[in-house]
Parts: sequence; structure tokens; C-alpha cells
Amino acid sequence: MRTTTRQWRRTALAATATLIATLPVLPAATPASAGAALSKASVWITNPSTKTYLSKQSPVTWKTGPAPSGTDGSTITVDTARKYQRMSGFGASFTDSSAWLVGTKLSSKQRNALMRDLFSRRDGIGLSAIRQPMGASDFTVNGNYSYDDMPAGQSDPKLTHFTVDHDRSYTIPLLKQALKLNPQLTLMATPWSPPGWMKTSDSMIGGRLKPDVYQPYADYFAKFLKAYAAAGVPVDYVTPQNEPLHEPSTYPGMLLSADEAKTFVTDHLAPTLRKQGLSTGILGYDHNWDVPGYPESFYADAATARKIAGTAWHCYAGAELVLTQSTVHNDYPNEPAFQTECSGGNWEGDEQGAFAGVMDNVINGPRNWAESIIRWNIALNADGGPTNNGCTGCRPVVTLYKRTNDTWSYAPTADYWGLAQASKFVQPGARRVASNTLGKGSVEDVAFTNPDGSTALITYNSGSTDRTFTVRWGKRHFSYTLAAGAAATFTWTGDQTGTTDPAAIGSVDVPFRNSDGSKALISYDSALLAQQPQVRIGDQWLGYTLPTGASLTPSTGESDLPRGGWQASASSSSSDDPPSKAIDGDPATRWSSGNGMQPGDWFQLDLGSTQTFDQIVLDTSASSGDFARRYELYTSDDGTNWGEPTATGPGSTVTRIQLPTTTARYIRVVNKSNSGSWWSIHDVSVLAPEGKATKATGTSAGLQRKNATLPNGTQLQVTYNSGSRAATFDVPWGSTTYSYRLPAGATAILTTRPA
Repeated sequence: MRTTTRQWRRTALAATATLIATLPVLPAATPASAGAALSKASVWITNPSTKTYLSKQSPVTWKTGPAPSGTDGSTITVDTARKYQRMSGFGASFTDSSAWLVGTKLSSKQRNALMRDLFSRRDGIGLSAIRQPMGASDFTVNGNYSYDDMPAGQSDPKLTHFTVDHDRSYTIPLLKQALKLNPQLTLMATPWSPPGWMKTSDSMIGGRLKPDVYQPYADYFAKFLKAYAAAGVPVDYVTPQNEPLHEPSTYPGMLLSADEAKTFVTDHLAPTLRKQGLSTGILGYDHNWDVPGYPESFYADAATARKIAGTAWHCYAGAELVLTQSTVHNDYPNEPAFQTECSGGNWEGDEQGAFAGVMDNVINGPRNWAESIIRWNIALNADGGPTNNGCTGCRPVVTLYKRTNDTWSYAPTADYWGLAQASKFVQPGARRVASNTLGKGSVEDVAFTNPDGSTALITYNSGSTDRTFTVRWGKRHFSYTLAAGAAATFTWTGDQTGTTDPAAIGSVDVPFRNSDGSKALISYDSALLAQQPQVRIGDQWLGYTLPTGASLTPSTGESDLPRGGWQASASSSSSDDPPSKAIDGDPATRWSSGNGMQPGDWFQLDLGSTQTFDQIVLDTSASSGDFARRYELYTSDDGTNWGEPTATGPGSTVTRIQLPTTTARYIRVVNKSNSGSWWSIHDVSVLAPEGKATKATGTSAGLQRKNATLPNGTQLQVTYNSGSRAATFDVPWGSTTYSYRLPAGATAILTTRPA
């Protein structure tokens, strides 16, 4: 029997006959139950290894004075005076499969019990965010459908056949019930595909959006939003396309380039919603962390930026890349971030591995500016379905299963308990606050202050042994021991007393003012150094951020080195895509590694003779996702002795590697990260200083500058463009002065540290 806060539901019968799911009744997460006495903090534990789930423990007592000796390196400091993003909430998705199971397989009594368990703040875990597929996804019961299906070869540009009747039987009633249970629920909606007749494939599978249906597709969104609102389900946000860089071959999907998305949003979707009186926000992207240039391109374009309410992120590109959310925030600090999909599955192993994945998502998503954490399916059956030719190992929040007497019941998964450690205690509208983390392999954490003034600290021991740590808040502290693989949420009330040493948090906050009086906040710590390009100049590493739309160029200008005599080689190659195709001048051809990217893969140029250069450009535009996620660049005179790297940084679709003026014959780029994508390069350019002075374009109006120092001594120079136009400023690097062009609303961060 699981350890829980109360006995199982009184209405539950014996296990062989019950029709009511075995989830615990949970006390309300109010200040009174969360530790009304300032001297105490309440504690809630989930530990899958001992079958302990959201179990209330004995409260811990705050102490004053110095922390216990020997706690250096094991103290989590919470500073509720430093506030960040406002949370919309935690949740999952009522896919067609999930809604069908909950809406048709459970008895009304079971269904009501489950919905209370999921969405009630008083009696359940208080989920407060739902992402709703607009039509079929890879989890539907009866194949593909949209809200305006037509026979093959026919179209309906006036949308006379539009209807959301498919959703009225079980999806809309569940969404209305969720809203009733939690009126603060945030609802998002996303299409996996437009109706087939709007696409070049005449199918919901594959194809691109036809240029002449941009306006009918915008009208399609408006009709959906109005129909849902009329049914009692107002939608807060939409995204133009789920995973626009992925074209599945077996279930609905569609490639939608950033330029296509900008045209659709700017010229059609946003004006249509405005004209029809719809206040629904539009989120951009809705895909993985590894291509940040896609969402940033919306912000770099002033016309699109005004019409985008933030970025929607998915978690499927490697957990370490969650830092991309912070990078994009710092690049464009006025633009919110939302995590809209993150599924766990059988690839995570047993329940302990599954719980680890959920807690990583729950903690590190908000630590990196996410305002929502939305898992994938709310409910699936015991086989992980029904599926629509998509994921066969995805894990839901609850599993519905058929009993031997042909009745159905449900059981929570690791996702339920992981979400509960946050959603039960972090109210919609809560603000994330500053805290340091002990990091991977130790105790990780995130902290919030709620609208009612209470504080919640969520911790997870991702190590393999029990960990004793101290929590410090102002002048108070307590110590706690957390088992390996267990999560603990601490809640308390009261006001913080005393000040907090910024070094204890490990990050620095750099605030700026917008023209309307609002604040643009940059937050930076040493982990972000690896997220930005860096060049070695003398005995220092000089780092810089380069938001999409920004440029950094020598004031003397640059010119391409001639390619005559160049030779290319690589650590591995596809038989059809040899290295020579990266230097043939044809952007339609490419070099490709022939396998998924692995650290140590390399691509090399022999320039034929010693040359002088200061920039290398790797263009992967025709295979936009096939760039090295992280790189190191080396140069050599003989092709054998390479020495230390000259430059490091994250890759992008077009990777521009800035260098000090360098003279060498050989250039080698080494991949430093894993990816399932092949590494491809369609074109390589090597640029040299031209010697002709160029005139910078733009203005310096609106530029604000501040300096800061990280606890490890790294120096930061932060420049923010609060104006309405691109601005320029000079950046001296050694003997060269570069011109930095910064788009409106963007930030440039220059760092200096010893090499």
C-alpha cells in the first residue's frame, strides 16, 4: 500500500471490485496547510523506491544564526526578493485518445473523481495548464481528422463545411469540467496539420501549406477559437504549427519554415484574430531547444515581434539544452517562454527513471524561464494507446486499464506524482524566485512565491546516494536529508528577513528599462558561458552573444577567400555526400557525416597554402536541423599539430565563427555534442579582413549599458537596445574593432575570462 496523506477514498471498494480509482484525497494547498507558523516549513515527499507518493512529513523548524558547519557546497539559498517570470501552471494534453478514454471508458463517478484528482486545487493536484490538439495528432482513436475535411481533390476556401462537432462528444465536456474545477486554467491549442486540401499533399500527412490558403487557414483558426468559446472553452494561446521542422510520414504533420510562419502570422493570422475581436495570443515555434534561431527570427523582425506573445518549446533535443530557453530570454528579454510538450516514455526505464525525467522537466524548465510545464497525454491505456501511427512508448499522466470484469479504472504514473510536487503547491500567477542549485547528481531545485505570499521550494535528489543539505532563506535555515531519487516540496509563509549574498545564488541579474516603463531583466550564470560563442585572444577568452538578427563584423569589412586549391576531409561521410560537396559552391549539394552526430566528429579544410582570415561560415540552410549543436575550431600550419581551440560555441543553421585575425593553412571544426541528426554542411566560406573601412548603419539611440561580475570572476558587459530601431556600437577585440548591430528589443552580452 502506498504511503499517502490520507486513507484511500472512502467510496473505494475492495481491490477486486472497486469502480473508483485508487488515488489519494489530498488536503488543500493553502497557507494554513502549507505551514502557517513562521517557525515551521511543511514537507511533502515522493520516493518511488519506497512507494511513497506525495506524503506529508513532519514539518521542519527554521533556525537562526550561522548554518551548520560543513555545509559549504551543500546549501540551497532562496532569495524571494529576486523575482522572475510569472507562472501560468503545470499540466498535460487532452489528446483525442486521452479524452476518448476518460470521456467514454470511465463511469461518470470515476470520471468525476479523476478530474478532481487532476484539476482541483482543494481535492487534487491542481493542474492549471492544458495544450489541446486542433484536430488529429499521433494520438487519435479513429485516424486523421480536421475541422474541415473534404473528399480528395476538393477544397473549401470559404470554410462552409467547418465544424468542431468531433470534439463535442467527449473532448469539450472534459475541458469545460477542467475549467470549472480550476477557473485559473490556461488553455493552449495547436494544429498538427491543416485540413489536407490546404496542403500540397492533399493530405494531413506530409506536404506544405499552399501559398493561396494562408488566409483561409487564418480564418480556420478564428472559427475554431469562436466555436470553442461559444462552447464554454476560451483558448488563451495558439501556435501556428506543432513541430514545424518535423514532417512525420505516418501521422499528421507539416513543415513550416520560419519565413512561412512569419508571413502567416504577420499578414494573416494576427490581423484576422484582431479583426474578429479575438484576444488569443500567438506563440511561435512549438518545437525543440536545438534550433533557437527559428523563434528568435520572429523577434528580430519588428513587424512579427509585435504579433507574437512568446515561444513554445518542446524538450526532445537533450535535457542539457534546456539552457537554450535562458539564452533566448537573454537575447530578447521581453519575450515569454512556455514549455508546451514533454513526454516521458519507456526509453526512461523503470518508474525511478521515469520520475527522474519528470522532475528534471518540472525543475529545470522554470529555472530557465518557462511559464508553463505541459507534459503530453493526460491518459492512455495500458498499451500506451490508442495511437495514430505515432509514439508507441509514450507515458501518460494516468493509465486507464480494463479489469477482468470489463470495467475500467485508472492509476497514476510517475508523471502524475512529478507534476503534483509542483502543481499542488505553485499557484497560477506565482513568481519564480532566485535560488542556487546543487546541480546534476546532487539536489536540484526551483523556488516560487505564490500570490498569497507563501513560498514553495521544489527539490529532487538526482544523485545515487542520500544527500543532506541546508536551505537558507534570509536569516533562517534548516537542514534536511533527501533519499536518492526522491523529491521534496517545502512550503512556508512569512517575509524574508535580512539580505542575501549574490554569490550564494551564483547568478547576477541585470535590469533595464523599456520605453513604456516596464523592466527587461537579464539573468546570467556561469552555465550560460557554454551557450555563447567564445574566441581566444591572447590570455583571455572573449565571449559574445549574437541574437538572431544581430551581426558582428570588423569595421574594415571582409571578403571571401578564393577556393582554388582547397581540399576538404572529414571523420566520416555519407557515400553520396563527400566533403568536397561542401566547397563546390553549389548550395544544393552537401557534405554529410552519414550518421548521427557524436562528440569528436570533425570536418577539415586544407586551404592549399597559408592564408589570413578572421571568420568561417558553415551554411546548413538547405538541411536546417543538421548543424553541429556545439563546436570547437582549431587551426594548424601542418595539419598535424593543432594546439588549443581558437573558438568554441553553439552551432546554428548558419554558423558564423568569429576569430581574431589568424594565419594558418588548415582549419578543423570538431563537433562536441550528440544528436540523432546527421551533420551536414552545404557551403563553407572563409573570410578575410578586406582593409576597406565600412560605414556602420543604424543608430545608437536606445542603447543602455551595464557591467556585472559573476562569482567566478567572469566580467560581463551587457548592452540592451530599448529603442524601436536597430542600433550599432563598437566592440574592441585585441587590435581589431568590430561593429555590433543589435536589433530593437535585443541584448548583447560580452564576457571576459582567463584562457
